[in-house]
Amino acid sequence: MQPKGSSPLFAADAWQLASEQHDNSNTLLEETLFALANGYLGTRGTLEEGSPEEDVSCEGTYLNGVYHSEPITYGEVAYGYASHNQKMLQVPNGKAMQFSLEGERIGSHHASSSRRWLNFKDATFNRDMRWQSQSGKQITLTSRRFASLATPNLLALRTYITADNFSGRIMLNSALDADYGFSADKTDPRAGQLNMADSLNLHRVAVEENQLLLQHQVKDSTFVISTLVDHHFSQSPVSVSFERSEKCPALTYEFELKQGETLIVEKYVLYHHRRQGDLADMAVQQQQTMQDILGQGWQSLLDVHHSKVSDFWQSSDVEIEGDAPLQQGIRFNLLHLFMSAGKDGHSNMGAKGLTGHGYDGHYFWDTEIYILSFLSATNPDIARKCLEYRYHTLDGARKRAREMSHKKGALYPWRTIGGDECSAFFPAGTAQYHINAAIAHAIRHYYQASGDWAFIRDFGAEMLFETARLWLDLGHFNPRNGGAFCIDGVTGPDEYTAIVNNNFYTNAMARSHLRFAVDVADKLKNQVPVVFDRLCKQLNLQAEEINDWQQAAEKMYLPYDDDLGINKQDDSFLDKKPWDFASTPAQHYPLLLHYHPLVIYRHQVLKQADVILAMYLLDEAFSKDLKKRNLAYYEPLTTHDSTLSSCIHSIEFAEIGEYARAYEFFKDTVRMDIDNRHGNTEYGIHTACMAGSWMGIVNGFGGLRIRHQQLHFAPHLPAHWTAFSFHLHCLGRRLKVRVENKQVRYELLQGEPLRIFHHRHPVMLQPQQPVSVELKTEALL
Repeated sequence: MQPKGSSPLFAADAWQLASEQHDNSNTLLEETLFALANGYLGTRGTLEEGSPEEDVSCEGTYLNGVYHSEPITYGEVAYGYASHNQKMLQVPNGKAMQFSLEGERIGSHHASSSRRWLNFKDATFNRDMRWQSQSGKQITLTSRRFASLATPNLLALRTYITADNFSGRIMLNSALDADYGFSADKTDPRAGQLNMADSLNLHRVAVEENQLLLQHQVKDSTFVISTLVDHHFSQSPVSVSFERSEKCPALTYEFELKQGETLIVEKYVLYHHRRQGDLADMAVQQQQTMQDILGQGWQSLLDVHHSKVSDFWQSSDVEIEGDAPLQQGIRFNLLHLFMSAGKDGHSNMGAKGLTGHGYDGHYFWDTEIYILSFLSATNPDIARKCLEYRYHTLDGARKRAREMSHKKGALYPWRTIGGDECSAFFPAGTAQYHINAAIAHAIRHYYQASGDWAFIRDFGAEMLFETARLWLDLGHFNPRNGGAFCIDGVTGPDEYTAIVNNNFYTNAMARSHLRFAVDVADKLKNQVPVVFDRLCKQLNLQAEEINDWQQAAEKMYLPYDDDLGINKQDDSFLDKKPWDFASTPAQHYPLLLHYHPLVIYRHQVLKQADVILAMYLLDEAFSKDLKKRNLAYYEPLTTHDSTLSSCIHSIEFAEIGEYARAYEFFKDTVRMDIDNRHGNTEYGIHTACMAGSWMGIVNGFGGLRIRHQQLHFAPHLPAHWTAFSFHLHCLGRRLKVRVENKQVRYELLQGEPLRIFHHRHPVMLQPQQPVSVELKTEALL
């Protein structure tokens, strides 16, 4: 199948995404794209005054890792089914502000001009608007907001409102709204359902002076949430009134403005949560934090926030010369990944980030296979925190393994927030045992990119060992298959095929997982025997079991068809009838919304890369010729209904030298959300696809592979570009790679001298001494 195409909705700009549209056709989409986050809190890009009544709008502010748990209802239930769904919460909206003049509400519905934009350089959402009342009085409104990357609990807003051609009074109603909700398309499994009333019980409301306070207990949970709002004005109000509503407390101010005078309104919103605790004590601590914030002032808070964003771009920026829309797309993607990633070791990154309610805010394997590929090579500190989250939920994975009748080991949930399995459809959920291998792969990749042995020693080894031992219980040495180690009854990455024997991807990734676990065990035993002995005692891990891992890896069955010369996706895939693509209407994609799963399961048809993903992730384990044959067979059978698919095909087509096809798939990836190519960005961004766009450039066109803690490059310059460059933060060094028409420039920006490899030839880099080498055109070797 060819990648989908669409026309752009936004003008290309290298450092911002802007909208000047006055219709309401893209309201939900823009609210997603203009969302802000900092890893802890996220808020959609809604207008402070809300949208006009005729618009379909989705308000949303979310706290990463904070969730409501509700029972899953089944028509028929069986042992081991997931019992509860953990849903990301909507929390009170602190952005709510409504200005009015002579009883008329000031807003976009009567604006003579309006512009909104997301600034990539400083991670702020900005707005300029000209508005005229029915009597001809004109107002200019300019606003800026940011979710502080320096103070994760803080959302800060500043608004300038100018009386352009009159003198008079302006009213401001500033609220803390805990009475909003949204009902999405219930027929689309990618959309989530959120309602604040279903998840929060009010504990306390307070309105005094310039402050608003709401405190809630999350229903059926130990979580408590406290939200505090404070204000600062450039001039004192003429009057203030209070509304102590339990659902939407508010302060109403009246200001006297002279013609040409500008009122500056600053609104600071603090969000805090705890698993348990005294809400009164939380309020006291919030007050102390708020006083510190007010003492710092707007500009200081913005400057330190901006500094964090600047540091991110220094280690992560990608430059594309010759294609402005793709330049905009990649920076937009990278910024959202940075904003959405959990940074505290107790949260992760949802499939939709913190931009919407899609997938109920769940974490999937997306983080380990896609997002950590990016973060491990550019922002290792954040990557480590995402992996620490998996360590902190390891007990939950052990519990899930027992529920699935495994006597030992750990099985991570397919979709979760707090660590419990939340997938109600086990064929495409719990059956995806490869989640364990994904986490092992991410640990290995992080270690290869960072050299952080301390993480392996303190956290990674325990996760590796507990997840590795599960394979021996899941699989078996099959005497009917020559004693090969076989794994039955699983689902691979392709969710259009389910509950199969010997899924190639799963078996191949399990082999890699087991080998890495054995290597780590050997290194621990030799280098830190005290740690190794203590861990073995803690896990009741014997030498015989580690030897079994080695044997299972050596005898792992990897399905292969001699006639076609390709890897079989599983034992039965090639025996099925191919899907009739020619007779499938374009409007029937994605297939999952138009055909019963059993209809899809009976055919050779893929939702996303499966065998092809293994070809990429396992790198040198497979020859280029085998990769080429697998691509030729499986890509025509792939719908790419998943946004996780195109990026992998782009990388693999680049690897085998089919650069035109690689470029087309890359284009399908990099502006997936900006152009809403899958028609569901309204529910939130696609974080894995965003990371995949970086992978397409760096691992695809840049040819980066990290092998044995060494950086290998095999760059190619797409015909449409004049040059491209990217930054890395690997092995304690910061690098910049620039690919031009005839040469590649490698520069070590910071750190000790480093030997890299250009098409397998060693290149020695010294700090601040760029090295230029010839650009070759052949595919990766």
